[in-house]
Parts: sequence; structure tokens; C-alpha cells
Amino acid sequence: MKIIDIHTHLGDLLWGEPLDEAYDYAYWTFGTLGEWSGFRLSTPAPGFRTFARYMEIIHAHHRNNMATLSNLRKFSAEAGVSHSVVLPIEPMRRTGANLAECRKANQDSSGHKIFSFASVAPRDPERIAKLHRYMSEGCLGLKIHPIIQNLPLTDPAWFEITEEFARYRKPILVHSGVSYYYIPYFKRSEYGEVSNYEKLAAAFPNQVFIMGHCNLTSPERVFSLARKYPNVYADMSFQSAKNIRRGFNAMGEDRLLYASDFPFSLPRYAVKVGMQATRQSNSLREKFFFKNAETLVGELPQA
Repeated sequence: MKIIDIHTHLGDLLWGEPLDEAYDYAYWTFGTLGEWSGFRLSTPAPGFRTFARYMEIIHAHHRNNMATLSNLRKFSAEAGVSHSVVLPIEPMRRTGANLAECRKANQDSSGHKIFSFASVAPRDPERIAKLHRYMSEGCLGLKIHPIIQNLPLTDPAWFEITEEFARYRKPILVHSGVSYYYIPYFKRSEYGEVSNYEKLAAAFPNQVFIMGHCNLTSPERVFSLARKYPNVYADMSFQSAKNIRRGFNAMGEDRLLYASDFPFSLPRYAVKVGMQATRQSNSLREKFFFKNAETLVGELPQA
């Protein structure tokens, strides 16, 4: 069976520096406990939220340092993932760098293929020209991360970018969920709350928006948004099998996608919970792991 991982990363997303001393293994952190639990321990208990915030930052920084092509292919292969979509976040990780890695990777005979979305920095004066160039070079969609790119989705720049992008009829994958990447208390961490995204989804009813991570610890807010807007989809990275099943009940079988968010979580854990959530139906399993993704990005070549 094909498995398309719609949400993976390469390169340094947090600082924009080369990964000169990248890990070739998965460094253990407290965040690993969340993976081991099938993501059932991902919500901090009351009274432990400050501790959990620091543990999240530490986990993100260690995992960020293993975002190499060789690691992506190794950990994807061990999980049975056949296709990975790598998501740049400009200006930290450039789309051109991702496309170069895709060309290099897909020239060999490996069974694992990679493809890239586009990203443009919302304050870049050349953002629209770059967007069209990236799409002409074969990108399968657009990635937006309001926290790392430090601009809320209510800003007019995102509406301008979305209006230009909509002509391609490809999905926009948006980080969703309050996330902490840096030790200082930055206001930008709150930009990931999915309730801030409704105006954009409403303004472009024919544009598909994939809510990355399904809003993390509050997936029901994506479920609620999806009931109002049929253009709202979700990738289920960091979600438990129980929450994936809740998503099927709330959003239907056609709007949930498998994802791992490598390197911040490893594909083997995301595959395991996806298999658990779809164990009663082979047709649902195929939709979740690859057919729903191909409906949005087009059929990907067999590895």
C-alpha cells in the first residue's frame, strides 16, 4: 500500500542556519513519551503546563537537528512510507533547497520518493513572483506557518498570497495549534490557534486548507470549523487513534490525511496510530494513508 506522508521537513526550520552537526539518530527527550503513548500523553496535566512548555521547546530543538534527507529516508523506510512531502518555511527553509533535495533523491532507484510544497515569506516584496515560480517548478501545494513566519493569518498579506495561489487548485497546509519553539514568551505562539483562521477559510471557499496537526491539543476546534466549511481538511500528526476516529465521525472519511511532521515526530509512531484508527476498514485505511492526499495533490508515481 502507498503511504503518503503529507507533512515532513528538511533543514533548520527554527534558525535558518545549516545543520552542520546534524544528528543521525533520534535524540531522546520527554516528548518521546508522547510518541510511545500513541500521542495519548500529548496534553499536559493542569499544574504542569510551564514544565511541558519547556519540554516542548527542548524536544523541538533536538528533533530539528535531525532534519536531513538521509534521516527522512531512513525513518520513512522503516515505517513503510513510500512518499514524503517536504514543507519549507521561508525565510528559514527555502523552497529552492527543498526542490533541489527532491531532484537529487528521486534520481536514484530507492523506493522512497519525495516532493515539495512551496513557501513564501509574507513580508518578502517578491513573494508573489516567487510563489508563481515555485509552482511552475513542480510544487504540490503551499505551506503557511504563522508562528515561525511571525504573522497572524488575519494579516492582509496572507489573503493576497492565497488569492494568487488559488488559481492552482492545490491545497494550502497551515500549521494549527498553539506551539512553543523559543524560550521567551513570544506573542506569536498564539498565532497557531485555529480559531484565528476562520476568516481566511470563509473568504476562499474553493481553496482547500489542510489544518496541520488538527490543532494539536484541541482537535475539536478543527472539527467545528470543518462542519461550517467543507474546504477545511486536517492532517492528523500528533493525534491519537481515538482522535483520528473522532475526526472521521466529525469530518467524514475524505478530509483526514496521514502525516508525521518528521523530524518532530517519527513516521513509525504516526503509522502505528493510523493503522489502529483504520483497522476495521481497508477502504478507510487507503483513504487515510494515500487516497485523500492524492485527491488534493494529484496521483504520485509509484516508487
